Amino acid sequence: MKKTLFISALVAFVMMFAVNVSAQEKAVGKDRKALEKHEKVLDKDLQKKAIKSARKEAKELEKEGFRTPVGKLPLDKQLEASWEKQAELDMDGNPYWYIATSRAIGGNQSAAALQATNAAKIDLAGQIQTKVSQLIEAKVANDDMGQEEAASLSSVVASSKSVISATLGRTIPLVEVYRTLPNKNVEVMVTLGYSTDAANKVAVSAIRKELAAKSEELAKELDKLGY
Repeated sequence: MKKTLFISALVAFVMMFAVNVSAQEKAVGKDRKALEKHEKVLDKDLQKKAIKSARKEAKELEKEGFRTPVGKLPLDKQLEASWEKQAELDMDGNPYWYIATSRAIGGNQSAAALQATNAAKIDLAGQIQTKVSQLIEAKVANDDMGQEEAASLSSVVASSKSVISATLGRTIPLVEVYRTLPNKNVEVMVTLGYSTDAANKVAVSAIRKELAAKSEELAKELDKLGY
């Protein structure tokens, strides 16, 4: 009798364990699919073209008198890293990075670098705004949303560039080079990168806050779009 009860309990435990493992595997599978979608893919041919373009640009910049600040990678290596990132795609074939380059002139290297960096961030915000607008418009078109709500949502997105720029997280500096001009001013060129997945999430979060300030109901409509 005791043996029979023990065997029954053991069978029940094994079945419960199997169910739990199956559930965990399904959950992990979903997470894995989400991660795989945003994995980086660097095509070998694109990589070769990127390196070739980087070396060509490096020669042109050196002819213009650009140099690398102390502590930074050599100019050609910085450009190679930048061009390779531009060639990276996600599993759907979309760019993995937003990339922005800007030049600025200042009285000294630090001032020029700050201006160039801020300008590049504004450029990034514009790219992100455009992409997020496309994503939201596509979702709205397939969602049962009223015309007035859709118009209000589109209006907020259209004016969200400064909001997105202010909420950008840590951008990745890819290139920073400078040259001294004849009038002793300094020109700096910077290139920044930002993961498209992270940037889109930050942008949607910022837009939601803007919407909530006007109407929580409208913010909830954005939540329904699945971002």
